[in-house]
Amino acid sequence: MASYSLLDSPPDHNRPTVAVDLEGTLTAGSAWRGMYDYLLAHGQGKGVKGFYYGRLPEYFARRLTSRDLREFKNRWIHDLLRLFKGYSEAEFLEMAAWAVENELWPKRRPNILAELEQHRQNGRRVILVTGLFEPYVAALLNKLPGFEAIGTPVIFEDGRLTGELATPFNVGEKKVEKLSSFMSRGRIFSAYGDTAADRFMLAVSRQPVAVHPDKALRRLAQAEGWRILDEY
Repeated sequence: MASYSLLDSPPDHNRPTVAVDLEGTLTAGSAWRGMYDYLLAHGQGKGVKGFYYGRLPEYFARRLTSRDLREFKNRWIHDLLRLFKGYSEAEFLEMAAWAVENELWPKRRPNILAELEQHRQNGRRVILVTGLFEPYVAALLNKLPGFEAIGTPVIFEDGRLTGELATPFNVGEKKVEKLSSFMSRGRIFSAYGDTAADRFMLAVSRQPVAVHPDKALRRLAQAEGWRILDEY
């Protein structure tokens, strides 16, 4: 398993931590879209289009019946990862850098980045806490000097991607588990998220911020008096 150093130093209870979700919060871009577009742009359109259209019926069925989409979305991006099976670490990092440059970074939210940079200038530790694959997150951090991250590790064997995860996706309550060692008196300084799955992370922060929240998170934020940011 390849290990990526996304944290600059061990947890420090004396330094306030700001945690921020990635997709939908820091950027309006989608990790899966970046991976999909990379394959299209590099001559693998037939296979990736088959992957995409083969999953649309289940997606729409879940939307129509209001079934939980989180498990489906996690499975979707995990299956998409498997299309890169056999890639070397360098090749996978090349894909990640391309996807960041063409999808995640162009759709970044300037107002959120400005707030996070202000936190950092004030001495707080800013950590992206995301379910995204660690090499992908490492490519994004190249755009964000001074920021750190906690992502989902993937498995490489003999320098080649297996297409499998080293741990379950770092989403929902797992984000709180990963942040526990950064807490002071059971809290972090602030947290930013956009979906109901981020409610656990926001609930353990002293200054929770719902960014372009989905309906469920918006209702919760309004009920709890959490700050809501809708503007770019």
